[in-house]
Amino acid sequence: LKIKRIEKFFSTKYKTKYAILFPSGRASINIILKYHKFDRSKIVNVPLWTSACLLHALSAITNVTVKNQKADCIIAVHKWGNTYNLKKNPNREKKTQLVIEDSADCIPGENYKPFENNSNYEVLSLPKIIGSFSGGIILTNKKNFYKYCKKQQLKNKVLGIVQSERKFRSTFIDKDNFDWRFYESHNTSIDYNSVQNIFNCLSNFELNRNIILKRQNLIKKYFKNLFFDKKRIGPCIVFDEKKYKSLKFLLELKNYDFTKKILKEKYSKCLIFPIHFGIPEKDFNRKLRSLIKNYKA
Repeated sequence: LKIKRIEKFFSTKYKTKYAILFPSGRASINIILKYHKFDRSKIVNVPLWTSACLLHALSAITNVTVKNQKADCIIAVHKWGNTYNLKKNPNREKKTQLVIEDSADCIPGENYKPFENNSNYEVLSLPKIIGSFSGGIILTNKKNFYKYCKKQQLKNKVLGIVQSERKFRSTFIDKDNFDWRFYESHNTSIDYNSVQNIFNCLSNFELNRNIILKRQNLIKKYFKNLFFDKKRIGPCIVFDEKKYKSLKFLLELKNYDFTKKILKEKYSKCLIFPIHFGIPEKDFNRKLRSLIKNYKA
């Protein structure tokens, strides 16, 4: 019953017929690939600087490449709330190229519409959206795929229990132990404790959304030229690395990662400034004051 209520919650929020709960976003992507009979004869294209955990999961069942628009599958990543539009491809128009929309950390904005790149699947990662310790959602309008997934949810129950326990430990107890990732490519089941945790965290969805929008509006007052996508709401704001005034500011933000921006295939080094509900208000305000002081608007 709780799984049904969780799935109904996300299908409503993201305007799709179906939402299917799986152990993680990575497991969700692999389920889609298995449904389309992907194996070592196929190739999946991912963005540059894709996380190692996704690469581990994908490489367990298929091949992975970058900058290959002719691949059998394209994972279109809507990074940090920025809608990503794929270039036109004749194979995609003929439906011979599979497209998976990765909205792992995205909350719908006022102009959101699912399946931006004319795909049949969109994937969410619940720890990034509602703060649960596990869980992924596949959004789809395909009835046959939905039926296939509901059968997969009933498999690997023992594996689901083992992975859930290890994932919980890596989140709250032994934070350096990530051995649960090796089960990601095979697991389709989610255990009772994970379902209960996700169900309890559903209220965080609107909480997270409201906090992000409030902080976006505050930052807009100080930085006039920033881009905010109206289709998706992301957990952070990207600032150009070249505009820092001092190295001291970089050191103050040492607990936040520097990574690569993925937006229309243009990559540049940047500062990731978090604005999601996992950042306490006091900490956010302190970082914002430092940002205003040390950044050339």
